[in-house]
Amino acid sequence: MAKCKNCPSGPNNSYLISYGDTMTALLAFFIILVTLAEEQTGANLHAGTGSFMETLDKFGLAGKVNSDLSAQAFQLQERSPKYIVPDPEDRPPELGAEGPDDDADNVRIVDRTKDEYQRFLQQLRQVNNLTQDRDVKGEVTFDVLAQFPPQSARTLINDELKAALTGVGPMLRRDDYAIEITVWTTTPSQSAWRRALAQSRRIHREAITLLRVPPNQEMHITAVAQPWISQTVKRPTVSVTLRRLSP
Repeated sequence: MAKCKNCPSGPNNSYLISYGDTMTALLAFFIILVTLAEEQTGANLHAGTGSFMETLDKFGLAGKVNSDLSAQAFQLQERSPKYIVPDPEDRPPELGAEGPDDDADNVRIVDRTKDEYQRFLQQLRQVNNLTQDRDVKGEVTFDVLAQFPPQSARTLINDELKAALTGVGPMLRRDDYAIEITVWTTTPSQSAWRRALAQSRRIHREAITLLRVPPNQEMHITAVAQPWISQTVKRPTVSVTLRRLSP
């Protein structure tokens, strides 16, 4: 039998096409599972990929900090902590037990959900500059029931809203006070949200001009749009909230 002179030699790599399609389908499948999860805070994503990415970042590589020590991970002599997991049978804990197990061996117990959430927050702090808001020591709200003037009017601040703003405006001279203007949406629809957001932005600018707020104090007056969820209490048009902040 004559031999084929132009036939390719070596292994056939055509299986890589099917392999790549399978990996793509699996990736899409797990992405859909993550989007269907009840918790969408990012903790589940970190639980599945956080430790894997951290291992790839450090194990066997040069590391982030220059040092003469080895970058290889090694097992310590101390025992790893035990993680608290929910009991499917909801059984009460045993008398004298130190954790989810029945042995009082004094092993450090870690709540897995809280531990993963703290790691997730720590990674957010490494990427973003997060600062804690000042605590609210007290607040008072003034509801305005009068309707807004037409959009073509010179200003959206009616007489009732003007009286509420001028009543609390002098408190902005102090650094421990802030004003929040809330425009309540009429219906939970996209058009109502756009209209309420546009009204809040316009009222915010007009309130700064009305109260003559200096540029260094403009951060103490804000305006937002929120839906009204109560079915028994009459919905106000806008609310003015004066808050006293912690030093």
